Amino acid sequence: MPRIAEESIERVAAASDIVEIIGGYFPLKRAGSSWRALCPFHREKSPSFNISPQKQAYYCFGCGAGGSVFKFVMEYERIDFATAVRRLAQKAGITILEDESAPGDDQRRELRQRLLVLHKAAADWFHANLLRSPAGATARDYLKSREISSDIAKNWQIGYAPDNRGALLKHARAAGFKDHELRASGLFHGGEDKSLADRFRQRLMFPIRNDYGEVIAFSGRVLPPSEDPAKYVNSPETPLFSKGRALFGLDKARRPLADAGLAIVCEGQLDLIRVFESGLENVVAPQGTAFTPAQARLLKRYTDAAVLCFDSDRAGRTAVERSLPILIAAGFGVRVAPLPAGEDPDSLIRRDGPDAFRSLIERAPDYFDFSLDEAAASGQLDNPSAKAALIRKLAGFAAHLPDAVARESLASRLGPRLAVSPQAFLAAVPARASVASEEEPETENEGPRPGEEPDNTIRLLLHAVLGSLETRQWLATQNIDLLTGHPGAGLLQKCLAATFDPADAAATQSFLAAQSTEAQSVLAALLMARPATDPGAIARDTLRTLQRQQLEARRAALTARLRQSGLPSDEVATLQAQVVDIIREMSQISGSH
Repeated sequence: MPRIAEESIERVAAASDIVEIIGGYFPLKRAGSSWRALCPFHREKSPSFNISPQKQAYYCFGCGAGGSVFKFVMEYERIDFATAVRRLAQKAGITILEDESAPGDDQRRELRQRLLVLHKAAADWFHANLLRSPAGATARDYLKSREISSDIAKNWQIGYAPDNRGALLKHARAAGFKDHELRASGLFHGGEDKSLADRFRQRLMFPIRNDYGEVIAFSGRVLPPSEDPAKYVNSPETPLFSKGRALFGLDKARRPLADAGLAIVCEGQLDLIRVFESGLENVVAPQGTAFTPAQARLLKRYTDAAVLCFDSDRAGRTAVERSLPILIAAGFGVRVAPLPAGEDPDSLIRRDGPDAFRSLIERAPDYFDFSLDEAAASGQLDNPSAKAALIRKLAGFAAHLPDAVARESLASRLGPRLAVSPQAFLAAVPARASVASEEEPETENEGPRPGEEPDNTIRLLLHAVLGSLETRQWLATQNIDLLTGHPGAGLLQKCLAATFDPADAAATQSFLAAQSTEAQSVLAALLMARPATDPGAIARDTLRTLQRQQLEARRAALTARLRQSGLPSDEVATLQAQVVDIIREMSQISGSH
């Protein structure tokens, strides 16, 4: 993927007011010239999260989180730097320029934007059909039978596709969409040499959104009295949508997932909606039944623990066992919530209430314990051949654990229950399996490189140069080799090379955004601190102190050498002359202004 041009990053920084952006996520309260809130990155009762409109930076005095608006969006939404820039650009209405664009990139981006507009228009049209059209009465009755209220339908923008092969097509053409856009959208049947027709007919429509909330596809559930054997029809692969890379509900569940540290994974849209509306908002659903590696990586941005809550039928159990190796390989701890026979999350919550489902999630056992419990209940552990098959299956899943320590820990836990030694279980674990993937792992990393924690001397100098361009320019002309070896010296060098004016908030924010996440926290803390009264004097005094310390260390070494007996007279004279020179230099430093 092409890198975002520096010019675009600077324009986005200039257009993104940090108070406005952060205030769009949660309420802020004015505190003098700054704004304050409870920190979203750690639990606290008194607000210590501060945002400075003058510095265009944030810093939490409780946990040390801090940085630019780009870093906030990255940390809060669990996304990478490039995605954060693009999202802020979209909010600001800025067109991103990219370096090294390949031929056809402009056309692809234009088509993608047109398809997003088309999908939003289709979602609005489907939703209006559900709420107001006479033909939507069947869908409204169905939702009523499933105890889905109109408020819930509006919250999820559920819609209805009428039993008409050209209704949406007519609406889209009237809105100005061209046939090549309609064919690329996946909303219609028909190739280049065939007439177009609506893909979704007489179906309850669920918009599928990306994690930013944009509609990228649809899933349509069949409605009576249709005899269509396909219960669900999903959009095909399009420039917007790949079924194996999207998670239904993620746009609403991002923060709940991070806050809970756990993902509840359901099979279908109605199950997910019921769970979410019952108060458990940390819930997602794959587009199908089993997880893909891409979906696991996407979910890993928000949490590394999952409870699989698939139906209790054969298909649901198969989905669990297909999802397990992919989630384990991605570093997830996986538990299984066993549903009563014939129940799904939607029916269980409607029958027994949200608390019953919540209890099921809280008591969900680890997958390996779940399998052993089932095997014990069915008598499988008493049958030697059945037990051997179970050991092979569990050992196959164990092969996907990330390291030998995890596998040995699992073997020690399962061995006694299986009546085999941990060594015997480990012997059954095959060589580390690779999980099939439709794509290469994500490699784009436009974020800055890791930094280091500065010592007190470097902090003093950083505070001085961040607050004064004149001081920064002066220090850049000095010999600062004596700072070599001080933690954070590299960060100081970056600051000295920067040309931004501290009074220019947008330029300051652009500089911040170019640093590592660790460095941004350090710099944000210094930017938010009380400005230095005389930054130039601080820089000069700090440099003189370092020079004196270095000279004092050299004098101590020479004096120790002079105390040694048996030195030749010429060496003694040379050492004494060097000591005198050092004393003279120290006197000059002390007397300089």
